[in-house]
This record gives sequence, C-alpha cells and structure tokens, in this order.
Amino acid sequence: MITDTSFSDGLEAATEFRRSVTRLARLLGASMPKGALTPTKLTALSILRREGPLSASALASRLGILPQSLTRILADLEGEDLLTRTRDARDTREHMLQPTDRALALMRAEGVRRDAAMRQAMRRALTPIEIDLLFVAAKAINKLADGWSAPSKTMTREEKALE
Repeated sequence: MITDTSFSDGLEAATEFRRSVTRLARLLGASMPKGALTPTKLTALSILRREGPLSASALASRLGILPQSLTRILADLEGEDLLTRTRDARDTREHMLQPTDRALALMRAEGVRRDAAMRQAMRRALTPIEIDLLFVAAKAINKLADGWSAPSKTMTREEKALE
C-alpha cells in the first residue's frame, strides 16, 4: 500500500525490499517443485550461460563460495554431461567452464516449469494490476542487481556525515 510517507531517503524502502526479497527467496526455495538440477547447480550453470566461459575461481566468486566447495559441484555437472572444461588459451593452468547443449536444454525446461509454478501463484494471490507492477519491479530489481558491484558515484548521507 502506498502512503504519504516519503521514501526519498531510501532507508524504509531498502529495509522493506530486503525483507520481502529474503522472505520470497526462502519461500521459493522451499516450495518450488524439485527438478533435475539442485539450486546450486542451476545457479552455477545460469552464471556460465549469462556471463560466458569462466574459470572455476571466477565462478566460485560469483556464487559466493570457496573454490574448494565448487569442486564436487563441477565434478557432478561434468559427470552428468552438463559442463565442459577447456584449457584457457591465455593461462594454460586454468580451465574455462561452459554449459553443454544438454545443460542449456535442461535449464530451459526447468525455467518453463518454474515459471508455470510462479504464474499460478501470482494469479492466485495478485490482481492483474499487481502483476503488472511486479513486472516493472522485476526490471528494477535486475537493474539493481546489475549495478550492485558498480562503484558508487555519489555518497550517502551516512557517508557524508562520516567525512
């Protein structure tokens, strides 16, 4: 519900957004029908599909885990013919990771299945206007995610106060 309260400083909006995203992520993880790919494997393959071939250390960094923790996941993906490793032409000590065609097909099928579950929940819980607003919000969330690691050009009030 929109009220007369100003969100211009972003503090209340940031708190509400963080809480709602965390809650929705928890619900999605717990309630989405389980598919052939674990959430971690799906996320790893999605990063590789979106960003192109990466080294294991770069992928681990994107996943927010230690490279040692990725070893088993990569071995499983490779064993299931979902991942290929090729020598990096620039640094022959490194392998570049890339999803296979089989992985891409499996990811598409998983996306269709998950989208159907989400669409059903949205139709059950939201009005058509709320669904349209959620679509706009999703674009803003992706923009936020894209700019997450970008250096800040302006200081926050808190940062200015510390100066």
